[in-house]
Amino acid sequence: AGSLVLILSAFQLRRKLVDIWRDKKNYLPFLAYAILGIFSVQFFFYLCVEYSNATTATILQFISPVFILFYNRMVYKKKASLSAILYVLIAMLGVFLMARGDLSQLSMTPLALITGLLSAVGVMFNVILPQPFAKRYGFIPTVGWGMIIAGLFSNLLHPVYRITFQLDIVSVLICLTIAVFGTAFAFFISMKAVSLVSPLVVSVVSASEPLSSALLSVLFLGLVMD
Repeated sequence: AGSLVLILSAFQLRRKLVDIWRDKKNYLPFLAYAILGIFSVQFFFYLCVEYSNATTATILQFISPVFILFYNRMVYKKKASLSAILYVLIAMLGVFLMARGDLSQLSMTPLALITGLLSAVGVMFNVILPQPFAKRYGFIPTVGWGMIIAGLFSNLLHPVYRITFQLDIVSVLICLTIAVFGTAFAFFISMKAVSLVSPLVVSVVSASEPLSSALLSVLFLGLVMD
């Protein structure tokens, strides 16, 4: 996904595409964004699904607004307003109701809890850490390079040549669709939103993801809601 983003933007940005690497002070902070943000938010979410189920993973991931409140308090010394706390509580309540309020659906094993919370922390880093890079170098180079580094890092854990599924035209098209629309486009829109509103608001609004997923599944996948 990162490669596609950079290739398509190279025609417009040209030399500016590598400006982010001209300053050595960017290396460690940007590496932190790619690994702690982009990589972690996806890797730990799917690990949580593996150790429990999608409901548990979703609810745990959307605890991220709470972590953002703590981060703003600890790092920026910002006190959480009453409205911010209310937004967070409403968002978490909405995600809880998506599970129909039935806690028996949650599979809260120790590994599920740890990976789910790490996924929530990943969401926090993913909306906070890239802000200075996006403001200075633009959204496209920030997202593109971040995805490339996250992809290279993931190959250390599971090399791409260890593909366990059948590689054909259908699987390639599915992977490209996920890479372009489900990853590159989604991360770009998220980062653009952070430039317009606060990371907390972005995190809270993203809690509507389970609802949008359900609606799209009904419209395009024929899912029947019981």
